[in-house]
Amino acid sequence: MLTRLLLGICLVAVARADQAADVARLHIEAIGGAANLAKFSSFQATGIVRIGEHSLRMGLVAQRPNRVRTIAEAEGYVLIQAYDGVNPPWEIDSRAPSSEARLISDQAAREFIGDAEFDDPLASPADRGYSLDYAGTVEIDGKRMIRILATYRLTDTFELLLDEATFFIVRRYHTRQLPNGREVRMERRFDDFRTVAGVIVPFHISIYVGDRLLSEMVLESVEPNPPLSPTVFRIPETEKPLVDVH
Repeated sequence: MLTRLLLGICLVAVARADQAADVARLHIEAIGGAANLAKFSSFQATGIVRIGEHSLRMGLVAQRPNRVRTIAEAEGYVLIQAYDGVNPPWEIDSRAPSSEARLISDQAAREFIGDAEFDDPLASPADRGYSLDYAGTVEIDGKRMIRILATYRLTDTFELLLDEATFFIVRRYHTRQLPNGREVRMERRFDDFRTVAGVIVPFHISIYVGDRLLSEMVLESVEPNPPLSPTVFRIPETEKPLVDVH
């Protein structure tokens, strides 16, 4: 009896893993295919970040597998943040007492590193340390969504929702622990999908805490595979803005 029960559990787990693998394959095909994804190895973008009533001009440079650099500017204020994929992420904040680069604080650094992943979790998941589990479907705003649970290196788990009609990732949920120990559910919404170098890219990303809109990023331009210096993402001794955000 126990053997049959364990076998049944294992078969269900295998079936869900197979379904998740099928969804991941269809997703990659839908956003451009593996060949186009492989050729799209970096990009430089400009746009706007809105936080409440405030808007900042934004520049972004990203490179596979997990290197990123951002610059945000508003009314003389400049914030530069970057991660080279190896060393701790760093920042330069024009409002800080010193104009020198400093390391980003622990919790913010972990989130920044997680956000630096160039590819989404459904691209070569096993090779990158992700395990996937099919979790059925839900209906949101009249659309059927496929639920995929993704776990990174057996520690961080988050939920992806894919539009069943397009197989685009349209929402991502994860839990954030606040300094006071309380946990909140974070939600990212992706829309305004456009084609860049044969790959589908969301030009609008919104972040919610519960029903409250926390921030949103609106891309205006995306340049694929720009020439990049090896020092772009490294912590500098002196700093000059990399991307013209105007």
